[in-house]
This record gives sequence, C-alpha cells and structure tokens, in this order.
Amino acid sequence: MKNKGRLAIAIALLLSLATPLQAATPKAGAKCTKAGSTATASGKKFTCVKSGTKLVWNKGVTIKAAAPKPTPTAAGDPIGAIGGTPSPAPTATQTTKALTPLEKLNSDIYQRYLAAQKNISPSFNFVRCPNANKEMADITEKAYIDAYSFYVPIYKATAKVNWLLMSEKDWNCWYETTAKFEGPNPVSRSWNVWNKDTGILGHCQVSSVAFCGYGTGVQPGGIFAQYNLFGSNYKIPPTPLTVHHETVHIYQSQLMADNHLTNKTNTAACWFIEGQANLFGAPIATQGNPKSYRNTEIGRLLKVYPKGSSYSKEEWLGVLNDLKRNGDFCFKNELGYSLGWFALEWTYMNYSIEEMHNFLEAMTKGSTWEQAIQSVLKMDEQTYYEKIAEYFAEEL
Repeated sequence: MKNKGRLAIAIALLLSLATPLQAATPKAGAKCTKAGSTATASGKKFTCVKSGTKLVWNKGVTIKAAAPKPTPTAAGDPIGAIGGTPSPAPTATQTTKALTPLEKLNSDIYQRYLAAQKNISPSFNFVRCPNANKEMADITEKAYIDAYSFYVPIYKATAKVNWLLMSEKDWNCWYETTAKFEGPNPVSRSWNVWNKDTGILGHCQVSSVAFCGYGTGVQPGGIFAQYNLFGSNYKIPPTPLTVHHETVHIYQSQLMADNHLTNKTNTAACWFIEGQANLFGAPIATQGNPKSYRNTEIGRLLKVYPKGSSYSKEEWLGVLNDLKRNGDFCFKNELGYSLGWFALEWTYMNYSIEEMHNFLEAMTKGSTWEQAIQSVLKMDEQTYYEKIAEYFAEEL
C-alpha cells in the first residue's frame, strides 16, 4: 500500500507540473483547464474556450509586433538633471557666413579691443577742478582708460596726457592749470580759448548744461593737454564713438610728443589723422559693425563729390592728387572722416596694425609721408594712391 500511495503522489506531482507546461505551449484544439485564460506561443494569442463539454485552446490570433518605445526623456531637462534622461542634442547644420575683407577687418579690430587687458595704468594725468561734476568725471576717466587699453600692446608711451575736468564755474581753475600743463606761455591763454567775458570756450557756449572740450595738440617741447568742461547739470555720458575716436588721437599725440624733436607728421596726407581715428573708433564703438555710420560718411563724401559714385579709378586718383595741393579744401570739408577712413580701409586690409604703427612712427622719427610709404608700404606715393583710387571706384 505504501508503494502504491507513493506512486499516486508521484503521478499527481507530474500532472501538476505538466499543466503549466501545456499552458505555456498551447496548440489549437488542445485541452486547457480554465475558460477565458490566455496564453501566447509562436506569435499567436490563444484563449481557452468551451467546445461541447471540453475546454480547449482556440485557433489563436496573430499578434502584431509592437513598435519599439523610445527612451523617455524629461522635457526641458538639462543634461545631467536629476530625474531626467538626457538625450543628445540634434546636430544642426550651421552655415557660417563668409566675411568680406572689410567685414573681417572691422571684426578683427573690435575683437582685438575685447581681448585687450583692461587692468592698465595709462599715462593719464587727470586733474579735477573744485566744481567738476564727480559722477561725470568718474564716468569719463573710466571710459577713456578702457578705450586706451587697445593701444597699450601697440605702443608703450612715455608722454603724459595732462587732462583737466572742470565745470562752468571753474574759469580760475582752468586759467591756473593751463600754466601747470603747458608751461609759462600756455597756448590756451594766448588763444584765449575760454573767454571769460563772452563765456565762449572754443566754439562752445559755456553753461550749466554744456559739454565742451578741446586739446592743444603737440606743442614745442612735446607738451600737449586736453580740457573737458561738464556743466553742473550735464548728465549725458560720453558716447562710445566719441571716446574711441578721440582715444586714437591720444595715441597719435603721445607718439608725436615722444618724438617731438624729429616729428614730421605734418607732411602726412590731409586725410590721414582723422581717417585713422574713424578707422579704429567706429568699429570698436559699434561692436564691429559700423555700416550705418559708414553709410553716413559715404553720404557726406558724395556731397563734396556728387558724381563720386560713378567716378573711375583715374578720377579718384585725380581727387587724391588735388588734395595734396589743397589741404584747406580737405580740412574745410572734413574729408579725413570720410575719404580718409575709406582710404585707410584699403591700407589696413593689406597691412597689419603693427605695420601701420611703424608707418606713423616712421614719420614721427623724421621720415616724410612719401618716405614712410616707400619704407613701410614698399611702393611709391602714386602707386599707393592708385590702389586707393581703384578701391574707391569699386567700393563707393
């Protein structure tokens, strides 16, 4: 009996194990144990149904393959955010616009300014009169020191820039300081720049809302000074264009002052000094895109030469040679700001900033304009003018 009992238990165990195995691999018509139960095999889903008095698997239904699910990504999660699954950013095809030579020049000038070391100690001797507007004086000093950073790597100046900041109430301070800045015979006094009786400073009517200024230029002995008057109620900071344009003149003046015994920059083309100031000042002030300001200067130039936009190379060459003989016409029409700027565009697109520093330095050390062109630009003056004239004929 014991053996028969053991055999019965063993058979029962085998049957219990066989049921799930049978359920795991169903076939149509095969016996199943529970109506409504389902099983999947060979890509079909089978259901246990009643057939007569028996429970059997039906023919089954083919199961469609499910599309693969993408890895969930938390919308807006930054890469590495807790709880989010970062997905790689799509690779965008970006087309970088090719810069024209002029656009590259302007961009390079601005980028050079941005990269300049701003923690500098320029040779500025700022002096404030008792009534000077402190807020405006602070803004002005900071702006010019920042702008001057562009020139520190180019030239290590030794000449001091004596700079007076004053108000409409500081005539006595101005008068006394001119002698300190300019020596016993200051040109500021001999020119009667600030006429106490009329209240005129240069071309400016002094008042509480006035902004006036002037510079002496480099005088015998290498002396030069700068004067700025802010009316006590004047609250407008100096514009970037003014700051960066005038800072070029500071650089030029220091170079002339350091070499005042040999300086021959007076032989330069009438358009060179102001042209250089606009060439650097405009791109820096406009963050590398002086197009609008440049268009304004083109308009000014074409008022002087109404048919200039259709001039040939030969006609522009004639203009450049005429200006050699008629400097007064050049200064009267302020051609340095326009024609000079555009002439130096061609020049700086073909020569580096350092080479053109050497060009200016050569004149301060005794070379004439023509000699500097030959020694630095490696051509004669007429060839140089022909290059500029060709650029004008194509560009304007």
